[in-house]
Amino acid sequence: MSAIGGFLPLEIPAPPAAEPYHAGAAALASGRACWHVVVRACRPRRVLLPFYVCDAALQPLAVSGTPLEFYPITEAFRPAADRTAEVGELMLVVNYFGVMAAFVGSSASRHPDRIVVDDTQAFFRRGHPDRWSFNSARKFFGVPDGGYLYGPSTGVGSFPPSDVDDCDHLLTRLAGEDGRAWDQFRRHEARIGVEPRAMSVISQRLLAAVDMAWARRRRQSNFETLHRRLRRLNTIAVPLDDVASDGPMCYPLLPNADVDRTALSRQGLFVPTLWPEIESRDGRGFEWERLAARRLLPLPIDHRYGPDDMETIAQTLLRVLS
Repeated sequence: MSAIGGFLPLEIPAPPAAEPYHAGAAALASGRACWHVVVRACRPRRVLLPFYVCDAALQPLAVSGTPLEFYPITEAFRPAADRTAEVGELMLVVNYFGVMAAFVGSSASRHPDRIVVDDTQAFFRRGHPDRWSFNSARKFFGVPDGGYLYGPSTGVGSFPPSDVDDCDHLLTRLAGEDGRAWDQFRRHEARIGVEPRAMSVISQRLLAAVDMAWARRRRQSNFETLHRRLRRLNTIAVPLDDVASDGPMCYPLLPNADVDRTALSRQGLFVPTLWPEIESRDGRGFEWERLAARRLLPLPIDHRYGPDDMETIAQTLLRVLS
């Protein structure tokens, strides 16, 4: 029996009666924890990773002692044709920016025992029970932890509870103290490990209260608005005109020259780098990946924003790039 009386907890709206958006997946603490479960379950002799990926994808391999090999991607952000997974290997294929659902789905259906789809930039894409894929809730919503794992062995057992369920950075940001919240956020991110843990109760409650259909539509609408305004500046080779309504993570703008992100931040537009570690990562070649990491601008399109905000983003980019 729960205790009765005492002070009131954080007020979280009661979830709707509908089942969770990712009802068919295992709810873990992070995308990297999901990836670690896949590696432990499959025990591959080698893992193929795109060079254009964040260091978090390498961590489960280092912990498990699994050999890895980087593979190049094309300018269309697809694996180069000269390397495919062999028997006993796993190949991580990334749904970059959340706009490559058709490609990653086709790849996984052809080789379900060798392909793992990284959907950490595509929260709204649901996976399949017979194919490995995982996502990340923290890239899409203000929650302290969370990632969902699909695959043939998602019922591999129970996991200890999350140890990163504190919400200090989220509450500080909500209070408008952005500078202090950013420091807290970086400390929080540094504490997220790779050991499999269950998603925290607070993240599950927060996600259950989100209107997922509305959040997805808002992202898609914002994406389309930015594409209409900025398409003539975008040299990316990924088709963006007919992106399925999957609520992408960002609008990927690849201009024809490097952009001073400090100049953008001075005008109130903060654009991260995906990913800064790539430029200094060991490995001969991979010049395209290093250029993409330096130049690509993942513009925010999340559900906090609407058409006026997208117009502000477009106008800021046009001023800086003019």
